[in-house]
Amino acid sequence: MPSEKHVAVCNFPLSSHPRTVSKLVCKLAAAAPNVRFSFLSTAKSNDSVFPPTSRAAFLPSNLRVYNIGDGLPAGYDKLASDPRVEADLFLRAAPVNFLAGIDIAVRDTGSKVSLLLNDGLVSLIACELAEKLQVPWVAFWTGAPYALSVHVHADLILQLRQNAVDDEERTLDMIPGLSAMRMADLPEEIVKAPGTSMISRALREVGNVLPRAAAIILNSFMEMYPEPLMAGLKSKLSILLFLGLRPSPPASDETGCLSWLDSQSPQTVVYISFGSGTLTNLTPEEITALAEALESTQTPFLWSLNDQLKARCLPRGFEERTSSLGRIVPWTPQREVLSHPACGAFVMQCGHNSVFESVAGSVPMICRPVAADQMLTARAVEEVWEIGIGVEGRAITKSGMVKALEVVLRSEEGKVMRKKVGEFRQRLLVAAGPEGRAEADFKTLVELISTL
Repeated sequence: MPSEKHVAVCNFPLSSHPRTVSKLVCKLAAAAPNVRFSFLSTAKSNDSVFPPTSRAAFLPSNLRVYNIGDGLPAGYDKLASDPRVEADLFLRAAPVNFLAGIDIAVRDTGSKVSLLLNDGLVSLIACELAEKLQVPWVAFWTGAPYALSVHVHADLILQLRQNAVDDEERTLDMIPGLSAMRMADLPEEIVKAPGTSMISRALREVGNVLPRAAAIILNSFMEMYPEPLMAGLKSKLSILLFLGLRPSPPASDETGCLSWLDSQSPQTVVYISFGSGTLTNLTPEEITALAEALESTQTPFLWSLNDQLKARCLPRGFEERTSSLGRIVPWTPQREVLSHPACGAFVMQCGHNSVFESVAGSVPMICRPVAADQMLTARAVEEVWEIGIGVEGRAITKSGMVKALEVVLRSEEGKVMRKKVGEFRQRLLVAAGPEGRAEADFKTLVELISTL
């Protein structure tokens, strides 16, 4: 067989991970034309990220896409599925399915795999697979460095938790760079025994296997985080590369929301989105309370809300009464919305990508974290960067949201937040620029995959 380099990419097919990982792989394939890339993910994920009708024209010639099994049993109701169950089933079947996909890619390309590149959430599987194939592996951590540090120190955190079960306000100052975080901010997968859940086991073991990776890619900018946090990660892990990539879904204005924003006054509209997955949905009571707060304060709004939740949770007659005030649409081009001059605040769940899209648009945030590492990211937004606020009690009520809207949109405190997020944006632009760390680290990554 030819001795050319061949990178097999092990993707996690849920949430925003596929778009972020695929963006990195496409960029790598374009920068390293002499390296083959085989992208392994489920058919559903691949069809979403690389539409079959345009795949041949869109992909670099050295990148091929391969479908692997999703682990779902025959007859599984995907429409009514719980993403946690779907993730668990995928991870249970992933070792066999990734290996089968690699075998097909090797036969198809005529090149043995020389390196594995994996989404950070499948690091346990990738580590074991790399050892079986006797090749190095590189992990791509798509979340925030705060969450990565928590995973790296998971055993210490669990021990501390067991010694202080009821101390939810205890800070994590025993871990470098996490002094602003509390026990209450930790993902439940970290503080609870994994039991039989594969997703919990995979997340708990991330920190134990990542030191064995040849390098860790972080979807962040080093300049945005405290030096103790960076130093702590460097002491535990091998090469750290900071790329700061954002997923790039095709922008369109099929719902007309950008045209509607054109008719609004600057910095007056509150944009509301909690992502597309059921794990990031608000409770019906919170959706109702949010609608009541918008109506009572007469705040202009653009709300990304699917039809099912809209029909079930909004107060009767809400859309009709607020038709001149706001728009409810099932989907928005989020980056373009947040960069629009009319956008004044973002009510959101504090997903890592969404936070940086808000920063890129200089828009302060109202945080209602829902799942996974969102509590950690929300804490950073509120306490470390001071570019947003949380809702009272971490759950949306009418009175709490009225206060939050008043603070962010109409108070001096809100003006200070807007100024800080603007300054934060400038730092991001420098970090992402041609002389920034991200560009240098990307060149290092290209050299790494070309020589390992």
